[in-house]
Amino acid sequence: MTSPHDRAAKLVAKKLKGRHNRATSPDVKGKVGRAEVKTSASEISTALRQLAGGTGPAYVVLPKTEHKEALRRLAHLKTGLMNYRGNIVKKSTRQ
Repeated sequence: MTSPHDRAAKLVAKKLKGRHNRATSPDVKGKVGRAEVKTSASEISTALRQLAGGTGPAYVVLPKTEHKEALRRLAHLKTGLMNYRGNIVKKSTRQ
């Protein structure tokens, strides 16, 4: 049985035209961007460190219940936000 984290990572990987690899960070590396899947908004700082250093759009992926806090914490950052289904909540402005 797969965890909600892995299911979300696979959906996001499909949207970003990439692959989900449990052994590496970030969780998803794709042609359209990168994403780190987390379960809580309190993990955003960890996700940002894991997304640092790459190029192109970057997203933190969180469940819907965490979006309000996540949007507040990501308000002035270039990193975007996605839900567990791979839909963009806040667009990434990273180049």
